[in-house]
Amino acid sequence: MNFDLSILQCPVTKHDLSEIKKEDFERLGLTEDFKGLGKINSGLIDSSQSYFYPIVDDIIVLHANYALYIGKDKDIRDKMSYDKKRVFDYYNEINYKTQNAMSIYEDSAKWVDYREVSKEYIQNSFTKAAKFYPPSGKYFLDIASGPIGLQEYLNLSRGYEYRICIDISINALIQAKHNFQHSAEKGIFICGDITNIPIKSNICNTVLSQHTLYHLPKKDQKTAVEELYRVALDGGGHVVIIYSWFWHGWFMNIALNVVQLYRIARHLAGKLYVKLNPKTKPRLYFHAHSPSWFKRSFSFSDKIEFYCWRSTDIYFMNMYIHKGLGGKKILRLLRKLEDKYSRFFGTFGEYPAIVIKK
Repeated sequence: MNFDLSILQCPVTKHDLSEIKKEDFERLGLTEDFKGLGKINSGLIDSSQSYFYPIVDDIIVLHANYALYIGKDKDIRDKMSYDKKRVFDYYNEINYKTQNAMSIYEDSAKWVDYREVSKEYIQNSFTKAAKFYPPSGKYFLDIASGPIGLQEYLNLSRGYEYRICIDISINALIQAKHNFQHSAEKGIFICGDITNIPIKSNICNTVLSQHTLYHLPKKDQKTAVEELYRVALDGGGHVVIIYSWFWHGWFMNIALNVVQLYRIARHLAGKLYVKLNPKTKPRLYFHAHSPSWFKRSFSFSDKIEFYCWRSTDIYFMNMYIHKGLGGKKILRLLRKLEDKYSRFFGTFGEYPAIVIKK
């Protein structure tokens, strides 16, 4: 391993982890073939020698769902909730496509406007998170990193010694590793859970979570934010969460009007459909808490600030932004307003950057 293993912890027992090689497998009752992940040559084991985690193609599989219990007492892992498993299955089944020589999610066009008229504005938002944390440090944690399929996203950790990419999907991490191969900093790739981060407390200079939190069950979102805060470095660590207010964002409510009402109705109908048909194809869960929820739910709520990442969504872009109707000029003006009144648009726009300084 090209980094200090002592920063990691077992997600089940919270114990230290140590590396074991293939020659130790027989002694521990392990085999090379591991749960359909292919043949493995090494892995990590917790200090109680109860849980084994494989290392697959330099990806450390530290998700409790993949752990192999080899202890003698009771396996203490909790079962994954239905809504959480929906997201787990969705991202483990999703396909990827190549764009600009990089792997991205196949469904990204549902959320991102790739038209030329919007390019400058959209690319600016992709770089925006870097405004809210220091430009350099040792550990940059990209939680739920996905494939890191944009050059702008790759650049977000420039200046850091290590970028720790954690995601629930091993496939996404394989794509991320491929996309990251020409980066100057070192990559650490871990399959893990945002609600149970396998990193010790007080480690990361910057913790970044982009477009992930709202896909967690609403009760799990509090746990996830507390985990992000826990692993951030005391006395200077920054947590940046790119979120969506959805119907709590009044700018889009007013601008989209009837379209927004339709979206809300469709969203609620979709939730009901999944409850009535639990065995359907995995669908992406979504729940948006309000700004006031963040301001009252945490012991560190007084440290939470809202800034603008992007005030608009793809529905606004498709409705109002067109090449022949001054689309670029509208977006340039909007970008200036977002920068000047960042706290306002961070509270009332679509996508806030939720910033916590520890």
